[in-house]
Amino acid sequence: MSASRTLIIQSHNFQVLRGWIGRCVDSVREWSEARGYEYRFLGDEIFDLVPEWYREKLPDRLRIQADLARLILIRDALDAGYDQAVWFDADLLVYAPDRLSLDSVEDSCAFGRELWVGTDAAGRLKTWRGIHNAVCLFRSGCPTLPFLIQTVERIIDRTEVEQITPQMVGPKLLTALDAIVGFGRIESVAAFSPLVLRDIDAGGGDAVASLKAATGREKMEMPAAANLRASLCGDTTNDELLERAVARLLKEGALP
Repeated sequence: MSASRTLIIQSHNFQVLRGWIGRCVDSVREWSEARGYEYRFLGDEIFDLVPEWYREKLPDRLRIQADLARLILIRDALDAGYDQAVWFDADLLVYAPDRLSLDSVEDSCAFGRELWVGTDAAGRLKTWRGIHNAVCLFRSGCPTLPFLIQTVERIIDRTEVEQITPQMVGPKLLTALDAIVGFGRIESVAAFSPLVLRDIDAGGGDAVASLKAATGREKMEMPAAANLRASLCGDTTNDELLERAVARLLKEGALP
């Protein structure tokens, strides 16, 4: 596939594009340019693409609006003639660019893989397997893309506002569908939980060890990039920790 026919898309609020998140965006842009892909960065205007009723129902839920906006952006790019279009979240860091490739994706769509390290009810470390849409790739003619756009709209339309959870039409929807149909994976793009990020900052620990062990058991590639999941970090992971974790990952190019 010609690199000139690939578009990489990102979006964030320009006013807060600094510090660790700025380094994340730079890492994706630099990787895209090194691969010869076209790169497009957008601001909050992406929300204008979302239907008015959707925005009015969820005026302050920008993450859920973005779950739909990214699909519409990708659809529009493919309609404009690109062979494939790929969305990367702004809080996704490419820390081993030489190991991140889209060439191994054989499906017409693919998403990031997730081995989420948390704790169970007894406080023991546990790893959950899923997929995430912090990176999502669609190729021209993919039948899944219009289905997902319609499905996301129908779910939000049919669900009462108070019952709409943050990941309902993102990772939770994709993981549920994946259990049935089996989507393609961009194996080298992971998602790091707050426990893993704290271990990265510390130079290692049980959570990182659990992630590595689970990656080996699942016969997956060690991640070359990861969504840092800033929206889920809350008080447990602050900007200073993220600054240090990003710096370590970029310096070492691998998990500690």
